[in-house]
Amino acid sequence: MKNLMRRWLGGGHDIKARYSGKEKLGGLVDLTRPRLALMTPLGAGAAAVLAGGRFPSVLQTLLGFVAVAIAVAGIHGLNDYVDRERDKTAWPGRPIPSGRVTSKDALFLTIGCYFASAAITWFVFNPTCFAILVLTIILGSLYSINLRKNIGYLTLPPINGLIYLGGWAAASPDTLFQRWLPWVLFLLAVLWQTGHIMIYSAIHPSNRVGGKILTESRAFIYKTDLREAAIIGFTFLVLTFFLSISLGVAIKLGLIYLFLVTGGGLLAIWNGWKFVKDSGSKEKGFKAFSSASDFMLVVRGAILITALINIF
Repeated sequence: MKNLMRRWLGGGHDIKARYSGKEKLGGLVDLTRPRLALMTPLGAGAAAVLAGGRFPSVLQTLLGFVAVAIAVAGIHGLNDYVDRERDKTAWPGRPIPSGRVTSKDALFLTIGCYFASAAITWFVFNPTCFAILVLTIILGSLYSINLRKNIGYLTLPPINGLIYLGGWAAASPDTLFQRWLPWVLFLLAVLWQTGHIMIYSAIHPSNRVGGKILTESRAFIYKTDLREAAIIGFTFLVLTFFLSISLGVAIKLGLIYLFLVTGGGLLAIWNGWKFVKDSGSKEKGFKAFSSASDFMLVVRGAILITALINIF
């Protein structure tokens, strides 16, 4: 199970000379980063519930979940397609460099996910929601193709924040620019993604430049050393923790929300701190990255659980 969770965050699989049909199919699944692709719709769903004050219909809920999940899956697929040469040394166990998935299949999967997601959003939701989804897909693709390499990892957080805005627009497009709450959710996503991606940058292959070991890619314009990346990641996880708690108090989400978010946040902070203390440890870095992922999953899930409790 631990290996599966690592694969579903992009950590790769064991490399073999031959793969069974089941392993090749598993490679397509791994390509989409299921652990991230499946948690992202919960963010859109949480925003939609807070916007509308209720859950959408069952059909809208399911189709919205699918639309967001496959859009994110497509973005991850394109990321691995773009990185297919680099990953031969950086992440050789990933689906394309390991030979479980061809680059052509990865590209077809990406295009199919994009079109399916856009079609669902167009026919089921509203023009504002559709526009935000398309903008997210375009910027997410540009991130993999150009922005990450030429500007840095920190171009990603605002793109992640669009997920909350899209979820809000799905339920209440007219209030998107009239209420403060969707923009606090946007900020929450930006803070979390900054911490998340900076920890991620520190567990990538690094380069020695002068007397420093620098991250492979820039943070924003410049490259950090591993400890700087871990410190930035830890700092933004702490900020995410305090904002998520403050949000729960401000809109009265209740004790269950506060209990769940406190537990998930403290675990992420603890693992992030251990990585700061030993930023050369890939194992501690991956554990910090994993628990940071789980933290945002808990925040989104706690909002939805609270909404369900209030309904019944």
